[in-house]
Parts: sequence; structure tokens; C-alpha cells
Amino acid sequence: MGNLFKSRLFVRVFFTTITSIVLLFGAMYLLSVPFIQSGVAEIETQSAQTVLNEVYETVSQIHGELESSRQSLLLARKQELRHIIAVVESRATWLDQQVRAGKLSRQQAKHMLLDELRHIQYGHSDYVWASDYRSVLVSHPDPKLNNADFSQRRDVRGNLIVPPMVAGARAAGEGFYSYWWRRLGEEKKIEKLTYYKHLPAFELVIGTGVYLDDIEEAFNAKRTVAIEALRQRLNVTRLAKTGYVYIFDGHAHVLIHPNANIEGKSLSGQFDPVTRKPIFPMLVAVADKKEGLRYKWDSPADPGHYVHDKISWVRYFSGFDWYIASSVYVNELDESARILRNRVLTVFALTLLFSIALVYLFVKRLVDPLKQLSDTALRVENGDLDARCALQRDDEIGVVATAFNGMVGRLQASIRHLDARVSERTAELEKANEELKQLDQLKSDFLSTVSHELRTPMTSIVGFAKLVKKKLEEIVFPNAAADDKTTRAVSQARGNLDIIVSESERLTLLVNDVLDSAKLDAGKMEWHFAPLAPARLMERAVAVTATLAEQKELTLSQEIEPDLPEMNGDERRLLQVLINLISNAVKFTDHGRIILSAARQDQFIVFSIQDGGIGIAEENLDKVFDKFRQIGDTLTDKPHGTGLGLSICRQIVKHHGGRIWVESGLGKGSVFRFTIPLALSS
Repeated sequence: MGNLFKSRLFVRVFFTTITSIVLLFGAMYLLSVPFIQSGVAEIETQSAQTVLNEVYETVSQIHGELESSRQSLLLARKQELRHIIAVVESRATWLDQQVRAGKLSRQQAKHMLLDELRHIQYGHSDYVWASDYRSVLVSHPDPKLNNADFSQRRDVRGNLIVPPMVAGARAAGEGFYSYWWRRLGEEKKIEKLTYYKHLPAFELVIGTGVYLDDIEEAFNAKRTVAIEALRQRLNVTRLAKTGYVYIFDGHAHVLIHPNANIEGKSLSGQFDPVTRKPIFPMLVAVADKKEGLRYKWDSPADPGHYVHDKISWVRYFSGFDWYIASSVYVNELDESARILRNRVLTVFALTLLFSIALVYLFVKRLVDPLKQLSDTALRVENGDLDARCALQRDDEIGVVATAFNGMVGRLQASIRHLDARVSERTAELEKANEELKQLDQLKSDFLSTVSHELRTPMTSIVGFAKLVKKKLEEIVFPNAAADDKTTRAVSQARGNLDIIVSESERLTLLVNDVLDSAKLDAGKMEWHFAPLAPARLMERAVAVTATLAEQKELTLSQEIEPDLPEMNGDERRLLQVLINLISNAVKFTDHGRIILSAARQDQFIVFSIQDGGIGIAEENLDKVFDKFRQIGDTLTDKPHGTGLGLSICRQIVKHHGGRIWVESGLGKGSVFRFTIPLALSS
């Protein structure tokens, strides 16, 4: 080791590398650890807020389901009322038939009907009543109300009761009406929903109703079950280590709390133990605010000492008049960050020591053979042309040593046999020229195989690039600090990754285009023809290209003729044509929409892709389908690509027995159309 440190090259390389590594690790620490720590703390905070938002969404869902249940219950009761009145109406119709047959007089039939109505009772003291056109109750199960004049009778809210239903029945035949009334045998006034029906044959209006407290009772039962399920969920929900979520209403009543001693009590008597301010108004004041409420509280590990920082976030749900609140200790939010920081520091220290050891071994392995090679060079410089370097290595240094030995040998031989070497070298040059002539033939073979051989590594590159981008987007970038320098670094890294992914995907597409074009030219393309549904093919193409349109805020609309017959074709290749044409339309359209259509024309299906882009000059309409002819050649911006896309589309369509063309003009957008024959009927 002592001899190594006497080497100026070793000292320079070793200490320069170690200094660089130490500076790098220091910079990594300063740029990452504080940001990671703050980022993890922010993630924990966001996680706590996310849990609160999820509970809010659950409460919103419960409210929506309960309201839907309420409407369903009301609809069911309305149907029940219609059914009951329909039974009575059927009886009235039968009695009317008896009158018309001369078996009963009209008065007898009406008397029978009213007598029967007075004895109908069902449900929870529900009944059927009848009124004449003067709003007199000519049939009612309550003797006090039978034959009572209701023309001026009003409910507790001042609304007429019977006249609106009589008027509605005579005008529309039937309807629903709400008012406040009491049950049979009870005095309490309850809102009632009545269904009324006109019986013109007997000049009567009949009706029956449901008291809405029956519906509320069933609704409250469902509400109780839903709240209990929510209570069970919140009892096992934890924020950080000991944080939790609880719910109280606008009257400060605690509805759900993981502490059974607090649930069911009021917050109105609770005060901040430090400031002595009431807790309830402070929680209400921060509802739906990002900063939340910070206050001092005691800890399960330190009861009675209110010195621990705690934070609560609150969201207000107006549907139930509920306040959904979370509560968590601030130090618990920071604990994960502290653990991660310590682990990172440990990894940094171990990695630094390991790096120093590796640098020492690497520089030693680098300097030792170079010193041996330099000693040999000095001998040659002093005139010893028999000197040779004894290094036998399979790396670049070994190559240099071998080349050096060969050079010295060739120099020695050149001095001894200069004329012979000139002749020999001339022959070698002639041979090299002959080999160069074979490159043209090799070029063709290379181009025919390189695109195929590139597919596998390009697939790996694209996959790993996307994986790296996903991991950075999900883990690293969200944890980075929000200062300007880090933001720029993250932005630059994200941009570079986007370039890697997009350029890798573009290169993959270029290779695929070259290979497909070569296969089509050589007649080696595999075809799988089968009956296809045009609408399904169009839907698949839209699903693949929808993201491209969304990125440019374009609208993809479809106009597909209904009941299109099946066509005969290779689904994969026709999908390739549609995707290519839609992608081109998106590429050259900056705003508006792209219209995709399919219609039958004689024995063909005609597909059209219309855009509002910059268009194509008329003199270039026939050239866009030529190989290596890019549409951008005729436009303001030259696109990237091989210029094979439209050529491949034309070959695929032609192989199907169809044709493809374009209608366009500069500044007028473009319409690409192609036809595919219908499937032959069996």
C-alpha cells in the first residue's frame, strides 16, 4: 500500500474520486434527507386528510342511498294507494253496470258503495273516504266526520283540505295532495299524502292516504342501520398511531366516537384546557379549511399534562347537518419521517465506506498495470526494441498492452524490413478496399434484420422507462420539497423521463413501420380474415386513441350508421389503419373535434376520419400515400416519423379489396376515407 501512495497517478485519482464521492454524498444528504423528511410528514398529513375525505364521501353516499330509499318507500306507498283506490273503482264500476242493467237504481247503488267505503280500514288505521262535489264527506269511518261539510275546513297550516282534491279530481281525474290531519282515534296532527280519484258515474270523489310518519319510521330504521355500520367502520379507523375520526351534529351532540364515554354527549361544555376557549365553535370555524385546528392536549402516555400538539380537520355535511372531524397528534405525523431519515443516514454511511473501499481497489487495479506499461515504454524510449509488456488482461488495458507490444514489434520489423512491410501494407490496403465493396450487399441484409432485432430491446427500454417514471411519480417526486430549486430539478427530471418514454415509443413505432412495410413488400405479412362488426372496430380504435385526443382537449365523436352488416377483414390490421388515421388527425388538429363515421355504400363499408386541422395542399393529395412521404412535407410543421404510416394503410386496405383516399385543402381540414368489402353471406 505504501508504494501505491508514492504513485502520483494513484494519489490524484484516489483522492479526487474520494473527494467527489464525499461531496456527492454530502450534496445528496442536503438535497434529499431534509426534503424526504418534510415530504414524508406531508404525506402522513395528506393521508390523514384523505381518510377524512373518504369518510366524508361515505357519509355522502349513505345520505344519497337513504334519500333514494325514502323516495322508493314513498313511491311504493303511492302505488299501494293507487291499488286500493283501483279496487274501490272496480266495485263502483260493477255497481254502475248493475244500474245500467236495471237491477239497481242509481240511488241504491250509490248507497251501497258509500256504506261499503265506511267499513274499509287497512294498515295503521288507514281508510277510504268519499266526497260529493260540494266537498261534503258523504262517507267516512269516523262518525263525527261522516256527512261533515269540508268546504271551508282547513288544516293546521291554513290550507283547505277537501276542495282542492275535488277540483283536481274533476279536472284531471286523479292526483295526489298533502295536508296535515290526525289518525283515526288520535288527536296529533300528522302530514298526510292522499291519492284521490273521480267517480263521475256517482258524482263522487274518493281518496285514501298514508301518514308520512309511517314512511319516516321505515326511513329512520334504515338510517339507524347505516349509522351503525359507519360507527363500526370508524371504530377501527386509525390515523397514524392513535388518531381517529368522529362525528358530531350542528347542535354539538357527539354521534359517533371511538371512545364510548364521549359518544352521546355534548361538546358544548368542552373547553381547550390551555386557552379555555370552547371547543365546539372552534371546530365549526375550521370546517372545510385546509389548515385545520391546532391545540394542546394530553397524551395516553402522559395523561393530565396538556403539552402535546394535536391537530383536527373538519368537514361539514349539510345533508345530515353533521361535522366529520379527525384528531391526530402532530408528533405521530412526523414519526415516520424521523425513522426514514435515520435509515437514510445509515445507508449513506455504509454506502460511503463501501464506496471508499471499492475506489481503492479500482484505482489500484487501474494504476498497477499502467505503471508496468509505463516502465516498458521507458525502456523502448531508451532504445530497447526487444522490451515487451508482460500484461495479460481481457480489458482495455490488456488491449493497450497487446497493442503496445504489437506496435513495438511492428516498429522493430519495419526498421529491419521496410521495403517488405510497404509491399505487405499495400496488399492489406487492397484487401480492405475489396472488403469495402461487400458492404453494399451487407447493408441490405442488415436493414432487413435490424428492425426485427431492435423490437425486443426497445420493448424493454419502453417498459423500464415507464416503470422508472411511474415509481418516480408515485414515490420520489411527491416526496420532494416544494422549493424553487427542487421544483426545477423535479420538473427537469420529469421532462427528461417524458422524452425518454416518448422517444422510445416513437422509435418502436418507427421500427414497427419499417418491419411492416418490408413484410408487405415481400408478401410475408400474416393475414387473419374473419367477419367483423364495423361498430366494434370503431369503438376499439376510439378507446386506444382517446387519451391522445384528451391531451390536446379535442373531442372524438362517432357517427355510425345503425345495423351495419359485418365486413370481411383482418381485425388487427384494420385497427392499425384506423388508429394511424385518427392519430394523424389528432396530430394536425389544435382545437375542435374529430368526427369518425362508418356507413354502408353498396357492397362496402366506408370509414371516414374528418378533422379541422391545417389541411393538405391539393397538389399533394396523391403523394401523401407514397413511401417516405410525410404529410408534414406540405404543411407548416414537419412531423416526426418514417413517412411509412399512410403507405402501410394503403397496402392494408388494398389487400382487403378496398381503396383509400383523402379530401382536403390548406386551412380546411382533411377527410380520410377508405372502403372495406362486406362479408360474403353464407
